[in-house]
Amino acid sequence: MKKIVTIWGGNGQSNLLDALYQYGSEELEISSIVSMSDDGRTTGELMRKFKDELWLHLPPPGDLRRCLFMMSGSPRRDEFQQYLETVIEQDIAIEALSISQYFSLVWATDMFLSDISQLDNMFLQFRLPLSSSIKWHKVGNMLMANLYYNLDQDYNKMLEFMHKILDVKGHIIPVTTKKAYIKAILWNGEVIETQDRISDFASYTSGIADLELMEDSKDAGWHKDVFQAIKRADYVVIAPGDLFTSIISNFVIGGVKEVIRDTDAKIIYIGNTTNKWWATSWETRGLTHLDFINKIERFLGRRIDIFVCNNEKLELSPQDREKFKSHISIKWWDFLYLSEGEKAELKRRKIHYIESDMLDNISMYKHDTKKLVEVLERVM
Repeated sequence: MKKIVTIWGGNGQSNLLDALYQYGSEELEISSIVSMSDDGRTTGELMRKFKDELWLHLPPPGDLRRCLFMMSGSPRRDEFQQYLETVIEQDIAIEALSISQYFSLVWATDMFLSDISQLDNMFLQFRLPLSSSIKWHKVGNMLMANLYYNLDQDYNKMLEFMHKILDVKGHIIPVTTKKAYIKAILWNGEVIETQDRISDFASYTSGIADLELMEDSKDAGWHKDVFQAIKRADYVVIAPGDLFTSIISNFVIGGVKEVIRDTDAKIIYIGNTTNKWWATSWETRGLTHLDFINKIERFLGRRIDIFVCNNEKLELSPQDREKFKSHISIKWWDFLYLSEGEKAELKRRKIHYIESDMLDNISMYKHDTKKLVEVLERVM
């Protein structure tokens, strides 16, 4: 049985896990290491409430949530995905609600609640003593935060419980459960703090030269299961996603790059199909595939073995091109393709590269995960 470890963050990882679950060989043993630097939107708000009212650090649940239900073997898998991803719209104090009431607010069926209560009825009555409103929070984030608080403020117990109720067919591992706030150091010396600002809000005046943990996160070391998962792996799969905030943010956690550097596993990097660019943002402005590879190798301290990228070129109508370029994941940039010069350089470095049609024709920028899984299985 081939042992695969995926490592990064964002929707790209959970979508790949979904495809591996649906289309992958039963001969694959999958562990997924998930970035834990998220601090934005309602996740960031929930983390701040934990700090202010409970004096606790809440490791961000969002990316873990998606990975957990994507690998669910439960007969209720589709319902779990629907309910855990639903945003609660009612303005009610969090402390007034039990877990069962979270599900009731998003119209979960009595049959669903009855089935999951068979696993452990007590957890449905857990409450979280926060005074703020539950409005705009996702059920999955609230469920995981509530379980964390009521299971002895032990994130590992919460994760074990989530694996149990979802019957997860794999191992979902946070890269760390310590504070993991990151900062980007620009080439001009300016510093931009926190993932949310690096990704979405900062007006850059030059490119990113380095990524580090913030001062209050310097002791962020790997989760206890990261070492064993990587050491046992036959393949470590990186990508696709935001270069600094989804991918490299994992490699600045203490011990992670060292164990990847020293593993005998083959390193597969899946290149993004597109790049991003704001008029005021230099996060990855103008970077080529080779630039992405160079930065990943620099932070890893070793060479990747296999590079996989898209070579399909869509003929877009003017209307579709406008829609494509204005998407938040594109930000007015364009598709990425390997140039002939890049191919020659990869050959010189003895990095095996594979080009294939991997575009999803509906989104026009995402990987078609079924095609991607077929390529990965050929590689492995």
